[in-house]
Amino acid sequence: MNPFASRPVHQLAGGLALLAALASHATAQPLAQVADGALQGITAHGVHQYLGIPYAQAPVGDLRWTAPRPAPAWSGLRDATRFSPDCPQLPDPFAGKQPEISEDCLTLNVYVPGDASTTPRPVIVWIPGGGAVLGSGRQYDAYRMAQATGAVVVTINYRLGALGWLWTSGMAAEAQGSNFALQDQQEALRWVQRNIAGLQGDPRRVTLAGQSVGSISAALHLVSPTAAGLFQRVILASGLPPAGMPTSAQAADKGDAFATKVGCPPGTGQLACLRHKPVADLLQAGPSYADIGRDGLYWLNFIDGRVVTGDVAPAVAKGRFNQVPILVGSTRDEGRGFAPLAYDLDGTPMTQDEYVAAAGRTFGTQAAPLLTQLMYTSARLGSPGKAYAQLITDAWFACPSQDLARKATAHVPTFAYEFADPDAPEFLGLPTMDSGAFHASDLLYWFQTPIDGAPLTLDPAQRRLSDQMLRYWKRFAEAGDPNASGASNDVAWPRFNTLTTPVLTLVPDQLHLQQWGQFQRAHQCGAWALLNGLQSLTRK
Repeated sequence: MNPFASRPVHQLAGGLALLAALASHATAQPLAQVADGALQGITAHGVHQYLGIPYAQAPVGDLRWTAPRPAPAWSGLRDATRFSPDCPQLPDPFAGKQPEISEDCLTLNVYVPGDASTTPRPVIVWIPGGGAVLGSGRQYDAYRMAQATGAVVVTINYRLGALGWLWTSGMAAEAQGSNFALQDQQEALRWVQRNIAGLQGDPRRVTLAGQSVGSISAALHLVSPTAAGLFQRVILASGLPPAGMPTSAQAADKGDAFATKVGCPPGTGQLACLRHKPVADLLQAGPSYADIGRDGLYWLNFIDGRVVTGDVAPAVAKGRFNQVPILVGSTRDEGRGFAPLAYDLDGTPMTQDEYVAAAGRTFGTQAAPLLTQLMYTSARLGSPGKAYAQLITDAWFACPSQDLARKATAHVPTFAYEFADPDAPEFLGLPTMDSGAFHASDLLYWFQTPIDGAPLTLDPAQRRLSDQMLRYWKRFAEAGDPNASGASNDVAWPRFNTLTTPVLTLVPDQLHLQQWGQFQRAHQCGAWALLNGLQSLTRK
Protein backbone atom coordinates (compact mmCIF):
# COMPACT_ATOMS: atom_id res chain seq x y z
CA MET A 1 0.00 0.00 0.00
CA ASN A 2 1.31 3.47 -0.91
CA PRO A 3 1.65 5.35 2.41
CA PHE A 4 1.25 8.71 0.65
CA ALA A 5 -1.92 7.88 -1.29
CA SER A 6 -4.89 10.23 -0.78
CA ARG A 7 -2.76 12.90 0.92
CA PRO A 8 -2.84 16.61 0.04
CA VAL A 9 -0.25 17.88 -2.44
CA HIS A 10 1.93 19.54 0.24
CA GLN A 11 2.02 16.29 2.20
CA LEU A 12 2.90 14.36 -0.97
CA ALA A 13 5.85 16.67 -1.50
CA GLY A 14 6.95 16.12 2.06
CA GLY A 15 6.57 12.37 1.62
CA LEU A 16 8.70 12.37 -1.51
CA ALA A 17 11.34 14.39 0.34
CA LEU A 18 11.34 11.80 3.09
CA LEU A 19 11.71 8.94 0.61
CA ALA A 20 14.69 10.70 -0.94
CA ALA A 21 16.18 11.19 2.52
CA LEU A 22 15.69 7.52 3.29
CA ALA A 23 17.69 6.62 0.24
CA SER A 24 20.60 8.82 1.32
CA HIS A 25 20.45 7.98 5.05
CA ALA A 26 20.06 4.23 4.81
CA THR A 27 22.16 3.58 7.89
CA ALA A 28 21.81 5.59 10.99
CA GLN A 29 19.41 8.21 12.14
CA PRO A 30 15.63 7.68 12.24
CA LEU A 31 13.41 9.67 9.93
CA ALA A 32 9.75 10.56 10.29
CA GLN A 33 7.14 12.42 8.30
CA VAL A 34 4.71 14.52 10.32
CA ALA A 35 2.08 16.96 9.11
CA ASP A 36 4.46 19.91 9.43
CA GLY A 37 7.39 18.31 7.57
CA ALA A 38 10.10 15.66 7.62
CA LEU A 39 12.26 15.04 10.70
CA GLN A 40 15.65 13.46 11.23
CA GLY A 41 16.24 12.30 14.82
CA ILE A 42 18.64 10.12 16.73
CA THR A 43 18.38 6.66 18.26
CA ALA A 44 19.67 6.06 21.79
CA HIS A 45 18.93 3.14 24.14
CA GLY A 46 16.72 1.66 21.42
CA VAL A 47 14.41 4.71 21.45
CA HIS A 48 13.98 7.10 18.51
CA GLN A 49 14.31 10.69 19.71
CA TYR A 50 13.23 13.81 17.84
CA LEU A 51 14.46 16.86 19.72
CA GLY A 52 13.96 20.61 19.66
CA ILE A 53 10.91 20.64 17.37
CA PRO A 54 9.22 24.08 17.30
CA TYR A 55 5.52 24.03 18.08
CA ALA A 56 5.09 27.82 18.09
CA GLN A 57 6.80 30.86 16.65
CA ALA A 58 9.47 32.52 18.76
CA PRO A 59 7.67 34.87 21.22
CA VAL A 60 10.11 37.74 20.67
CA GLY A 61 9.80 41.40 19.74
CA ASP A 62 6.15 42.30 19.22
CA LEU A 63 5.19 38.67 19.97
CA ARG A 64 6.52 38.89 23.54
CA TRP A 65 3.42 38.60 25.77
CA THR A 66 1.08 37.52 23.02
CA ALA A 67 -0.69 34.19 22.60
CA PRO A 68 1.53 31.61 20.89
CA ARG A 69 1.22 31.33 17.14
CA PRO A 70 1.68 27.92 15.49
CA ALA A 71 5.13 27.29 14.07
CA PRO A 72 5.06 27.20 10.27
CA ALA A 73 5.59 23.98 8.37
CA TRP A 74 9.05 23.49 6.90
CA SER A 75 10.43 22.13 3.65
CA GLY A 76 13.22 19.61 3.38
CA LEU A 77 14.52 17.47 6.22
CA ARG A 78 14.56 19.15 9.64
CA ASP A 79 17.45 18.33 11.98
CA ALA A 80 15.87 17.11 15.22
CA THR A 81 18.99 15.67 16.80
CA ARG A 82 19.62 18.23 19.55
CA PHE A 83 17.68 20.11 22.19
CA SER A 84 16.73 23.74 21.76
CA PRO A 85 17.75 26.33 24.37
CA ASP A 86 15.74 26.44 27.59
CA CYS A 87 13.29 29.26 28.13
CA PRO A 88 14.84 32.20 30.07
CA GLN A 89 15.36 31.42 33.76
CA LEU A 90 17.77 32.09 36.59
CA PRO A 91 20.56 29.53 37.15
CA ASP A 92 19.18 26.20 38.37
CA PRO A 93 20.53 25.58 41.91
CA PHE A 94 20.18 21.81 41.41
CA ALA A 95 22.00 21.54 38.07
CA GLY A 96 25.67 21.39 37.27
CA LYS A 97 26.46 22.97 33.93
CA GLN A 98 23.88 25.64 33.18
CA PRO A 99 22.07 25.33 29.83
CA GLU A 100 21.79 27.88 27.07
CA ILE A 101 18.67 30.05 27.35
CA SER A 102 16.74 31.96 24.72
CA GLU A 103 13.28 33.41 24.24
CA ASP A 104 13.14 31.31 21.07
CA CYS A 105 12.36 28.22 23.13
CA LEU A 106 8.83 27.03 22.36
CA THR A 107 9.84 23.53 21.34
CA LEU A 108 9.13 19.93 22.29
CA ASN A 109 10.93 16.60 22.27
CA VAL A 110 9.44 13.26 21.20
CA TYR A 111 10.58 9.77 22.33
CA VAL A 112 9.30 6.81 20.30
CA PRO A 113 9.99 3.19 21.34
CA GLY A 114 12.15 1.58 18.68
CA ASP A 115 10.57 -1.87 18.69
CA ALA A 116 8.94 -3.37 15.63
CA SER A 117 5.34 -2.59 16.58
CA THR A 118 3.37 -0.58 14.01
CA THR A 119 0.23 -0.15 16.14
CA PRO A 120 -0.55 3.45 17.11
CA ARG A 121 0.76 4.03 20.62
CA PRO A 122 -0.61 5.93 23.58
CA VAL A 123 0.96 9.36 24.08
CA ILE A 124 2.22 10.91 27.33
CA VAL A 125 2.78 14.68 27.24
CA TRP A 126 4.96 15.83 30.14
CA ILE A 127 4.73 19.38 31.53
CA PRO A 128 7.88 20.10 33.57
CA GLY A 129 7.68 21.75 36.97
CA GLY A 130 10.05 24.22 38.57
CA GLY A 131 8.02 26.77 40.52
CA ALA A 132 7.19 28.72 37.32
CA VAL A 133 10.79 29.98 37.32
CA LEU A 134 12.83 26.88 36.37
CA GLY A 135 12.46 23.88 34.11
CA SER A 136 12.50 22.56 30.57
CA GLY A 137 11.71 19.44 28.60
CA ARG A 138 15.45 18.86 28.15
CA GLN A 139 15.83 18.04 31.84
CA TYR A 140 13.87 14.80 31.47
CA ASP A 141 15.46 12.00 29.46
CA ALA A 142 12.25 10.14 28.68
CA TYR A 143 13.72 7.16 26.87
CA ARG A 144 13.15 4.80 29.80
CA MET A 145 9.57 5.97 30.28
CA ALA A 146 8.94 5.35 26.58
CA GLN A 147 10.47 1.88 26.80
CA ALA A 148 8.60 0.87 29.95
CA THR A 149 5.19 2.23 28.97
CA GLY A 150 5.32 1.55 25.23
CA ALA A 151 4.04 5.10 24.79
CA VAL A 152 5.26 7.99 22.71
CA VAL A 153 6.51 10.49 25.30
CA VAL A 154 6.57 14.22 24.60
CA THR A 155 8.38 16.73 26.85
CA ILE A 156 7.77 20.43 26.32
CA ASN A 157 9.17 23.88 27.00
CA TYR A 158 6.95 26.84 27.87
CA ARG A 159 7.53 30.45 28.89
CA LEU A 160 8.61 30.93 32.51
CA GLY A 161 8.52 33.71 35.10
CA ALA A 162 7.44 37.13 33.92
CA LEU A 163 7.50 36.02 30.29
CA GLY A 164 4.90 33.33 30.98
CA TRP A 165 2.83 34.73 33.85
CA LEU A 166 3.06 38.53 33.97
CA TRP A 167 -0.20 40.42 33.45
CA THR A 168 -0.41 44.20 33.46
CA SER A 169 -2.89 46.93 32.61
CA GLY A 170 -1.04 47.43 29.31
CA MET A 171 -1.47 43.77 28.40
CA ALA A 172 -5.14 43.89 29.31
CA ALA A 173 -5.60 46.91 27.02
CA GLU A 174 -3.83 45.21 24.11
CA ALA A 175 -5.81 41.94 24.57
CA GLN A 176 -3.36 39.72 22.66
CA GLY A 177 -3.48 36.74 24.99
CA SER A 178 -3.24 35.96 28.70
CA ASN A 179 -1.94 33.20 30.98
CA PHE A 180 0.79 32.82 28.39
CA ALA A 181 2.45 29.72 29.86
CA LEU A 182 -0.88 27.87 29.80
CA GLN A 183 -1.51 28.98 26.24
CA ASP A 184 1.94 27.71 25.25
CA GLN A 185 1.12 24.30 26.70
CA GLN A 186 -2.19 24.15 24.85
CA GLU A 187 -0.43 25.08 21.61
CA ALA A 188 1.97 22.17 22.21
CA LEU A 189 -1.04 19.88 22.70
CA ARG A 190 -2.51 21.12 19.42
CA TRP A 191 0.82 20.29 17.73
CA VAL A 192 0.51 16.78 19.16
CA GLN A 193 -2.99 16.43 17.76
CA ARG A 194 -1.79 17.48 14.27
CA ASN A 195 1.51 15.65 14.13
CA ILE A 196 1.83 12.75 16.56
CA ALA A 197 0.32 10.15 14.22
CA GLY A 198 3.42 10.60 12.06
CA LEU A 199 5.50 9.55 15.08
CA GLN A 200 3.41 6.44 15.76
CA GLY A 201 1.29 8.15 18.43
CA ASP A 202 -2.47 7.87 18.81
CA PRO A 203 -3.96 11.39 19.12
CA ARG A 204 -7.10 9.87 20.67
CA ARG A 205 -5.11 8.49 23.64
CA VAL A 206 -3.13 11.43 24.97
CA THR A 207 -2.27 11.48 28.68
CA LEU A 208 -1.40 14.93 30.01
CA ALA A 209 1.01 14.63 32.95
CA GLY A 210 2.94 17.09 35.07
CA GLN A 211 4.68 17.57 38.39
CA SER A 212 4.61 20.61 40.71
CA VAL A 213 3.77 23.68 38.59
CA GLY A 214 3.44 21.24 35.69
CA SER A 215 0.69 19.51 37.66
CA ILE A 216 -0.93 22.85 38.55
CA SER A 217 -0.97 23.63 34.84
CA ALA A 218 -2.44 20.22 33.95
CA ALA A 219 -5.22 20.75 36.51
CA LEU A 220 -6.05 24.10 34.93
CA HIS A 221 -6.21 22.45 31.50
CA LEU A 222 -8.60 19.94 33.06
CA VAL A 223 -11.13 22.75 33.59
CA SER A 224 -10.13 24.98 30.65
CA PRO A 225 -12.70 25.26 27.85
CA THR A 226 -9.89 25.90 25.35
CA ALA A 227 -8.25 22.56 26.20
CA ALA A 228 -11.32 20.46 25.39
CA GLY A 229 -10.43 17.42 23.28
CA LEU A 230 -6.66 17.93 23.53
CA PHE A 231 -6.11 15.01 25.97
CA GLN A 232 -8.02 11.96 27.20
CA ARG A 233 -6.44 11.31 30.64
CA VAL A 234 -4.53 13.38 33.17
CA ILE A 235 -1.85 12.67 35.80
CA LEU A 236 -1.49 15.30 38.55
CA ALA A 237 1.71 14.78 40.54
CA SER A 238 2.33 17.07 43.51
CA GLY A 239 0.54 20.25 42.60
CA LEU A 240 -2.91 21.83 42.36
CA PRO A 241 -3.90 25.50 41.94
CA PRO A 242 -4.59 27.33 45.20
CA ALA A 243 -8.16 28.32 45.96
CA GLY A 244 -9.18 31.91 45.35
CA MET A 245 -7.46 32.49 42.01
CA PRO A 246 -6.90 36.19 41.30
CA THR A 247 -9.12 38.09 38.90
CA SER A 248 -7.72 39.85 35.85
CA ALA A 249 -7.82 43.17 37.72
CA GLN A 250 -6.00 41.75 40.75
CA ALA A 251 -3.35 40.15 38.55
CA ALA A 252 -2.89 43.43 36.65
CA ASP A 253 -2.40 45.36 39.91
CA LYS A 254 0.34 42.94 40.94
CA GLY A 255 1.81 42.98 37.45
CA ASP A 256 1.86 46.77 37.29
CA ALA A 257 3.86 46.80 40.52
CA PHE A 258 6.36 44.38 38.95
CA ALA A 259 6.49 46.44 35.74
CA THR A 260 7.11 49.61 37.73
CA LYS A 261 9.96 47.85 39.50
CA VAL A 262 11.68 47.27 36.14
CA GLY A 263 11.00 50.82 34.98
CA CYS A 264 7.75 50.39 33.00
CA PRO A 265 4.93 52.00 35.04
CA PRO A 266 1.26 51.87 33.99
CA GLY A 267 0.18 54.15 31.20
CA THR A 268 0.76 54.68 27.51
CA GLY A 269 3.86 52.88 26.37
CA GLN A 270 4.04 50.39 29.25
CA LEU A 271 3.95 47.32 27.03
CA ALA A 272 6.40 48.74 24.50
CA CYS A 273 8.72 49.50 27.42
CA LEU A 274 8.42 45.95 28.72
CA ARG A 275 9.05 44.46 25.28
CA HIS A 276 12.32 46.35 25.05
CA LYS A 277 13.57 45.27 28.47
CA PRO A 278 16.48 42.82 28.43
CA VAL A 279 15.59 39.36 29.63
CA ALA A 280 18.18 39.65 32.40
CA ASP A 281 16.30 42.62 33.91
CA LEU A 282 13.06 40.63 34.02
CA LEU A 283 14.74 37.64 35.61
CA GLN A 284 16.53 39.65 38.27
CA ALA A 285 13.32 41.46 39.26
CA GLY A 286 11.47 38.18 39.80
CA PRO A 287 11.68 35.56 42.56
CA SER A 288 14.07 32.63 42.76
CA TYR A 289 13.03 29.03 43.35
CA ALA A 290 14.10 29.26 47.01
CA ASP A 291 11.64 32.12 47.54
CA ILE A 292 8.74 29.66 47.23
CA GLY A 293 9.53 28.26 50.68
CA ARG A 294 9.43 31.75 52.17
CA ASP A 295 6.49 33.30 50.39
CA GLY A 296 4.67 30.65 48.36
CA LEU A 297 4.30 30.80 44.58
CA TYR A 298 4.81 34.32 43.27
CA TRP A 299 3.63 33.67 39.71
CA LEU A 300 -0.02 32.65 39.68
CA ASN A 301 -2.49 32.07 36.89
CA PHE A 302 -5.56 34.27 36.97
CA ILE A 303 -9.17 34.15 35.81
CA ASP A 304 -9.20 35.59 32.30
CA GLY A 305 -12.66 34.31 31.32
CA ARG A 306 -11.36 32.31 28.38
CA VAL A 307 -8.43 30.01 29.18
CA VAL A 308 -9.07 30.09 32.94
CA THR A 309 -12.69 30.58 33.95
CA GLY A 310 -12.54 29.88 37.70
CA ASP A 311 -11.11 27.79 40.54
CA VAL A 312 -10.47 24.13 39.78
CA ALA A 313 -12.10 22.39 42.76
CA PRO A 314 -15.59 23.99 42.45
CA ALA A 315 -15.65 23.34 38.71
CA VAL A 316 -14.75 19.68 39.20
CA ALA A 317 -17.35 19.31 41.97
CA LYS A 318 -20.05 20.55 39.57
CA GLY A 319 -18.83 18.35 36.72
CA ARG A 320 -17.80 21.40 34.69
CA PHE A 321 -14.50 20.07 33.41
CA ASN A 322 -13.01 18.05 30.59
CA GLN A 323 -14.18 14.71 31.93
CA VAL A 324 -11.26 12.31 31.59
CA PRO A 325 -9.81 9.70 34.01
CA ILE A 326 -7.62 11.27 36.69
CA LEU A 327 -4.60 9.94 38.56
CA VAL A 328 -3.68 12.33 41.40
CA GLY A 329 -1.21 12.23 44.29
CA SER A 330 1.61 13.72 46.30
CA THR A 331 4.75 12.72 48.18
CA ARG A 332 4.71 12.12 51.92
CA ASP A 333 7.22 14.86 52.78
CA GLU A 334 6.60 17.48 50.09
CA GLY A 335 7.52 20.41 52.33
CA ARG A 336 11.07 19.17 52.86
CA GLY A 337 11.76 20.26 49.30
CA PHE A 338 10.93 23.87 50.20
CA ALA A 339 11.50 24.79 53.84
CA PRO A 340 15.23 23.92 53.99
CA LEU A 341 15.94 25.64 50.68
CA ALA A 342 14.39 28.82 52.00
CA TYR A 343 15.89 28.83 55.50
CA ASP A 344 18.53 26.18 56.12
CA LEU A 345 21.05 26.24 53.29
CA ASP A 346 23.60 28.05 55.42
CA GLY A 347 23.52 25.11 57.81
CA THR A 348 21.58 27.01 60.47
CA PRO A 349 18.21 25.39 61.26
CA MET A 350 15.03 27.40 61.01
CA THR A 351 14.20 29.16 64.28
CA GLN A 352 10.82 29.25 65.99
CA ASP A 353 10.49 32.97 65.25
CA GLU A 354 11.20 32.31 61.57
CA TYR A 355 8.62 29.51 61.59
CA VAL A 356 5.89 31.69 63.08
CA ALA A 357 6.70 34.54 60.68
CA ALA A 358 6.68 32.19 57.67
CA ALA A 359 3.35 30.69 58.67
CA GLY A 360 1.90 34.18 59.03
CA ARG A 361 3.12 35.33 55.63
CA THR A 362 1.99 32.19 53.85
CA PHE A 363 -1.29 31.41 55.61
CA GLY A 364 -2.26 34.69 57.27
CA THR A 365 -1.49 36.16 60.67
CA GLN A 366 -4.87 35.08 62.06
CA ALA A 367 -4.23 31.43 61.20
CA ALA A 368 -0.58 31.40 62.30
CA PRO A 369 -1.19 30.82 66.07
CA LEU A 370 -3.55 27.91 65.37
CA LEU A 371 -1.06 26.35 62.96
CA THR A 372 2.16 26.82 64.94
CA GLN A 373 0.83 26.32 68.48
CA LEU A 374 -1.76 23.57 67.97
CA MET A 375 -1.77 21.77 64.62
CA TYR A 376 1.95 21.79 63.74
CA THR A 377 4.00 22.31 66.87
CA SER A 378 7.78 22.19 66.79
CA ALA A 379 7.80 20.05 69.92
CA ARG A 380 5.67 17.33 68.37
CA LEU A 381 7.28 17.35 64.93
CA GLY A 382 10.89 17.65 66.05
CA SER A 383 11.97 21.16 65.05
CA PRO A 384 10.56 24.39 63.60
CA GLY A 385 11.87 23.39 60.17
CA LYS A 386 10.16 20.00 60.23
CA ALA A 387 6.96 21.57 61.54
CA TYR A 388 6.93 24.10 58.70
CA ALA A 389 7.73 21.37 56.17
CA GLN A 390 4.79 19.28 57.40
CA LEU A 391 2.52 22.31 57.32
CA ILE A 392 3.45 22.93 53.67
CA THR A 393 3.03 19.22 52.84
CA ASP A 394 -0.51 19.05 54.16
CA ALA A 395 -1.79 22.48 53.13
CA TRP A 396 -0.32 22.74 49.63
CA PHE A 397 -0.27 19.14 48.48
CA ALA A 398 -1.75 16.23 50.47
CA CYS A 399 -5.15 17.68 51.35
CA PRO A 400 -5.80 19.46 48.04
CA SER A 401 -5.09 16.21 46.19
CA GLN A 402 -7.59 14.38 48.37
CA ASP A 403 -10.17 17.11 47.95
CA LEU A 404 -9.86 16.88 44.17
CA ALA A 405 -10.09 13.07 44.25
CA ARG A 406 -13.24 13.28 46.37
CA LYS A 407 -14.88 15.76 44.00
CA ALA A 408 -13.75 14.14 40.74
CA THR A 409 -14.66 10.54 41.54
CA ALA A 410 -18.37 11.36 41.30
CA HIS A 411 -17.84 12.08 37.61
CA VAL A 412 -14.81 10.18 36.27
CA PRO A 413 -12.56 7.25 37.25
CA THR A 414 -10.12 8.71 39.77
CA PHE A 415 -7.10 7.06 41.41
CA ALA A 416 -5.17 8.52 44.36
CA TYR A 417 -1.62 7.77 45.52
CA GLU A 418 1.09 8.84 47.93
CA PHE A 419 4.78 8.35 47.14
CA ALA A 420 6.31 7.53 50.52
CA ASP A 421 9.80 6.04 50.14
CA PRO A 422 11.57 7.37 53.28
CA ASP A 423 14.96 6.67 51.71
CA ALA A 424 14.42 8.26 48.31
CA PRO A 425 17.73 9.47 46.80
CA GLU A 426 18.39 12.95 48.12
CA PHE A 427 19.75 15.48 45.63
CA LEU A 428 18.89 18.80 47.27
CA GLY A 429 21.81 18.88 49.71
CA LEU A 430 19.73 19.48 52.84
CA PRO A 431 22.01 20.12 55.82
CA THR A 432 19.54 20.24 58.71
CA MET A 433 16.93 17.50 58.25
CA ASP A 434 16.34 14.14 56.62
CA SER A 435 14.80 14.73 53.22
CA GLY A 436 12.43 11.73 53.27
CA ALA A 437 9.99 11.60 50.34
CA PHE A 438 10.53 15.29 49.55
CA HIS A 439 8.95 17.32 46.75
CA ALA A 440 10.25 15.98 43.40
CA SER A 441 11.80 12.85 44.95
CA ASP A 442 9.46 10.70 42.86
CA LEU A 443 10.79 12.04 39.56
CA LEU A 444 13.70 9.59 39.52
CA TYR A 445 11.16 6.77 39.87
CA TRP A 446 8.74 7.98 37.18
CA PHE A 447 11.54 8.50 34.64
CA GLN A 448 14.13 5.99 35.91
CA THR A 449 16.82 8.17 34.35
CA PRO A 450 18.86 11.03 35.84
CA ILE A 451 16.95 14.29 36.20
CA ASP A 452 18.99 17.40 35.34
CA GLY A 453 21.72 17.39 37.94
CA ALA A 454 20.30 14.48 39.97
CA PRO A 455 22.04 11.12 39.31
CA LEU A 456 20.05 7.90 39.21
CA THR A 457 20.95 6.08 42.42
CA LEU A 458 18.05 3.68 42.96
CA ASP A 459 18.88 0.49 44.84
CA PRO A 460 17.34 -2.82 43.69
CA ALA A 461 14.19 -2.44 45.83
CA GLN A 462 13.71 1.13 44.64
CA ARG A 463 14.21 0.00 41.04
CA ARG A 464 11.45 -2.59 41.54
CA LEU A 465 9.17 0.16 42.87
CA SER A 466 10.03 2.33 39.87
CA ASP A 467 9.24 -0.53 37.49
CA GLN A 468 5.87 -0.98 39.17
CA MET A 469 5.07 2.73 39.05
CA LEU A 470 5.81 2.75 35.33
CA ARG A 471 3.55 -0.28 34.82
CA TYR A 472 0.71 1.65 36.44
CA TRP A 473 1.37 4.58 34.12
CA LYS A 474 1.53 2.23 31.11
CA ARG A 475 -1.93 0.85 31.79
CA PHE A 476 -3.36 4.25 32.63
CA ALA A 477 -2.03 5.69 29.37
CA GLU A 478 -3.42 2.74 27.43
CA ALA A 479 -6.90 2.55 28.91
CA GLY A 480 -7.43 5.15 31.65
CA ASP A 481 -7.11 2.50 34.39
CA PRO A 482 -3.79 1.66 36.14
CA ASN A 483 -4.89 -1.91 36.86
CA ALA A 484 -4.05 -4.90 34.66
CA SER A 485 -6.95 -6.58 32.88
CA GLY A 486 -5.43 -10.05 33.31
CA ALA A 487 -3.28 -11.75 35.91
CA SER A 488 -0.74 -9.48 37.55
CA ASN A 489 1.38 -9.45 40.67
CA ASP A 490 0.95 -5.70 41.04
CA VAL A 491 -1.07 -4.43 43.98
CA ALA A 492 -4.63 -3.62 42.85
CA TRP A 493 -5.33 0.11 42.75
CA PRO A 494 -9.01 0.72 43.57
CA ARG A 495 -10.88 3.67 42.14
CA PHE A 496 -11.13 6.37 44.78
CA ASN A 497 -14.42 6.58 46.68
CA THR A 498 -15.54 8.72 49.59
CA LEU A 499 -16.35 5.77 51.87
CA THR A 500 -13.14 3.71 51.98
CA THR A 501 -10.89 6.53 50.60
CA PRO A 502 -8.24 4.20 49.09
CA VAL A 503 -4.83 5.78 48.57
CA LEU A 504 -2.13 3.57 47.02
CA THR A 505 1.05 4.06 49.03
CA LEU A 506 4.22 3.68 46.98
CA VAL A 507 7.03 2.22 49.13
CA PRO A 508 9.73 -0.23 47.96
CA ASP A 509 8.52 -3.83 48.35
CA GLN A 510 5.71 -2.66 50.65
CA LEU A 511 3.03 -1.19 48.42
CA HIS A 512 -0.23 -1.00 50.35
CA LEU A 513 -3.50 0.89 50.59
CA GLN A 514 -4.31 3.57 53.12
CA GLN A 515 -8.07 3.33 53.67
CA TRP A 516 -10.95 4.49 55.84
CA GLY A 517 -9.60 8.00 56.29
CA GLN A 518 -6.07 6.95 57.30
CA PHE A 519 -4.37 9.29 54.84
CA GLN A 520 -6.71 12.16 55.69
CA ARG A 521 -6.04 11.82 59.42
CA ALA A 522 -2.29 11.64 58.93
CA HIS A 523 -2.36 14.95 57.06
CA GLN A 524 -5.08 16.67 59.16
CA CYS A 525 -7.28 17.15 56.12
CA GLY A 526 -10.46 17.50 58.17
CA ALA A 527 -9.00 20.51 59.98
CA TRP A 528 -7.82 21.98 56.69
CA ALA A 529 -11.27 21.60 55.15
CA LEU A 530 -12.74 23.55 58.07
CA LEU A 531 -10.03 26.22 57.97
CA ASN A 532 -10.30 26.65 54.20
CA GLY A 533 -14.06 26.92 54.48
CA LEU A 534 -13.75 29.71 57.02
CA GLN A 535 -11.19 31.52 54.87
CA SER A 536 -13.48 31.19 51.86
CA LEU A 537 -16.31 32.83 53.80
CA THR A 538 -13.93 35.61 54.81
CA ARG A 539 -12.95 36.23 51.16
CA LYS A 540 -16.62 36.58 50.26
